[in-house]
Amino acid sequence: MTSRRWSPGNSYDGVVEPNYAILSYSWGRFEKPGYPSLQIDGIDWDVPSIDPAHFTVADLRRLLDHIGSEHDFVWIDIACIDQKREKDKMQEVGRQAIIFKRARRAYIWLNKYQPAVPQGHVQALLRYGYELEQGSREPLQGAEAFHAELLAILQDPWFSSLWTLQESVLQRHAILLNKIGLPITTTGPWIGESPMTQLMDLSGACAFTRALIDSKIQAEGAADPGAISSARVDKMQSIRSTIDRSGIDFTLCPNPNIQYAAAIYRQTSRPENRIYAIMQVYGYRLGNSAPEIRKLKQFTLSDLETQFLKSLTIQSGLLSQAFQHLQIPRPGQSWCITNQIRVPERLHQIVVHDQFLSSGCTIAVKHRAKAHFEGYACPFQDLCAFWKQRSQDLITAVETASDAPNGLLERQQFFNPATPGRDWFFRKFKYGLILDISHDLDAEAMSFEWPPDTSTRDYVGNLIIESRPLNQAAAAKSNQAITGRLTSQYGESALRVLYLGTAMHIEKMMVALILVKTVVGTPMLRKKILWKRIGTCFWYVEGGLLDNLIASMKILQGTFG
Repeated sequence: MTSRRWSPGNSYDGVVEPNYAILSYSWGRFEKPGYPSLQIDGIDWDVPSIDPAHFTVADLRRLLDHIGSEHDFVWIDIACIDQKREKDKMQEVGRQAIIFKRARRAYIWLNKYQPAVPQGHVQALLRYGYELEQGSREPLQGAEAFHAELLAILQDPWFSSLWTLQESVLQRHAILLNKIGLPITTTGPWIGESPMTQLMDLSGACAFTRALIDSKIQAEGAADPGAISSARVDKMQSIRSTIDRSGIDFTLCPNPNIQYAAAIYRQTSRPENRIYAIMQVYGYRLGNSAPEIRKLKQFTLSDLETQFLKSLTIQSGLLSQAFQHLQIPRPGQSWCITNQIRVPERLHQIVVHDQFLSSGCTIAVKHRAKAHFEGYACPFQDLCAFWKQRSQDLITAVETASDAPNGLLERQQFFNPATPGRDWFFRKFKYGLILDISHDLDAEAMSFEWPPDTSTRDYVGNLIIESRPLNQAAAAKSNQAITGRLTSQYGESALRVLYLGTAMHIEKMMVALILVKTVVGTPMLRKKILWKRIGTCFWYVEGGLLDNLIASMKILQGTFG
């Protein structure tokens, strides 16, 4: 087994732009000096030795032989990067996105158990997911069976590594391999062209099960408000929490903040890897991985977090705020993304690409506790008035639709957003409010949408306060009551709506921050005004009053509280 050296022109010992496979596996936490290590020709360093209780040299060689039977070249970090030459290693850390995305095929090595164990769990998990999707199994019973299989699969160390979380996003279609290096296959009506299981198969099953659970929680809460704390709902909440913590419930969602939130449940061997091991999901090269670094520096986790926040806000003020706080932020950090967040479904489709984002404000970061903003803003009451008018416009349109049936049940079906051809009708009126957890309101994180056609949920399994009345007029009044509560709590003059920008990946949606003005200081000290983020809001773009609302906004500058 020989390692080929890279040279300019992307040539490896004369082979230019080779097609290669890549391996994602977990080893850093299991490095143990003194044990045998893989012998590689063509390198001048010792390959790290691994605790044989995790995997042996024979296990790894057998795996590489299997992959090598299908591919001429394999990229594996311990044979391609000298782990002791920190500068070289960090440059490769900064190239992980390119390395993974250019690979012709990616593999994930689940090496904890003998082959029959993951094979059985994956087969069962995908079968339960399929049966739930087909409606052939009672939802809670099927979800509990699904949950048991998922918990078993997640015992493999690959699912607890932060580095592999990043790699899973960079190569979502990676094929799962068992301990001896063979593909994990399944049989059943859910398989596509190949019986080999891809990570996306697990992700899709998790995503569907999670959505089903959310719909059942919503339905039980609507039928019996007291059921929201029942043992049945508690079980569903537990299943949902496991899926969220797994970090593989991403399907094709492009918002990288989803993985940033899941990172808290993954492990790393060094604190600074909390940034190094997730930054490439955003496309960043920070700290010692930056291309301009000529001499290594001592970057702390705090240093790297500040670099990350600066890069994120420079790239997109909108993306930097596309989340919901689940923990009360520290003073001055209401604007700051942390691991204690969720990404509401409405913000899943925000993409890290200028083609799909237009920026409406700038955020300048000095450090975690100090950031300034400048952008267009309007009084919160102007937004409330716009939303109220939009609600009335839709209600009037529904009431006066000339081709709608007269019967109540028939009209409900006719105007159901899920009915083909009707989703556009409701979507053009869509707006919503996503509030962070708050001491001021004595409430958990809340999400509200109108018209009420989708469910919202807590990203880590905690109860999220819900507003989902069936009647649209009642739903509009409930939302207006919430906005009225904000006004009553903070006062009209203190609330502002800061326009963040427009997301244009699938639909055109405007996103804004809800800010509240606070005055800090004492009579003996100079007082200063700070603006505390208390949530975000969104609305779809259809022109008319909406354009007038944006046109009426004025420049607002300030410091976050």
